[in-house]
Amino acid sequence: MKKDKKLLRNEMLILFVFFIGMFFLKEPLYAIESRGVTYPESIRLEGKQLNLRGIGLLRWKYFFKVYQVAFYLPAETKSEEALKNLPKRLDYYFFVDMEAKDFQTTAMPLMVRNVGKKKADAVQEELEKFNAFYRDVSKGQRYTITYEPGRGTSLALQGEELGVVKGAEFAAAYFSIWLGPDPVSKELQEGLFNNSKSQLSLK
Repeated sequence: MKKDKKLLRNEMLILFVFFIGMFFLKEPLYAIESRGVTYPESIRLEGKQLNLRGIGLLRWKYFFKVYQVAFYLPAETKSEEALKNLPKRLDYYFFVDMEAKDFQTTAMPLMVRNVGKKKADAVQEELEKFNAFYRDVSKGQRYTITYEPGRGTSLALQGEELGVVKGAEFAAAYFSIWLGPDPVSKELQEGLFNNSKSQLSLK
């Protein structure tokens, strides 16, 4: 009888640890594959679940793959609300090598295109700080750009955070590069807002 009780306690402890682990697990067990790259179907930020909304591809001269991006938003969020003050993440996978200056020199013109010169100039200081975080990246590496209300916009390379910049205004302007009315690529943006299973499982 004592052995049975001890065994029961051990089993209950194992189950408890398992469920606690599942609750706090940041990356789920399930993943979506697109063009040979896997992405989690959901992530957790600030204790809130963000679901994979879509995956977009940036091409150069219509043929050459440059990078692929997965876009995460809270499940209840509408696409037109993507630039509002709510948590979000862009997860990039690079098919080619890129230099830090490739990101640094293109951001301001793209922000001006999407939010106007006045709003872009208002966050120029924040942009310069964010640009300083960038490093050269190699084929197969990943960047993530994450916005968390109250904390700011962070940049991470291969899971290592390089820095964070505060401000909802900066986040809205910076994310508009991909999510705004005149994005870096219309094809890429269409993928980011397309959560159909056929599009999310491209080979």
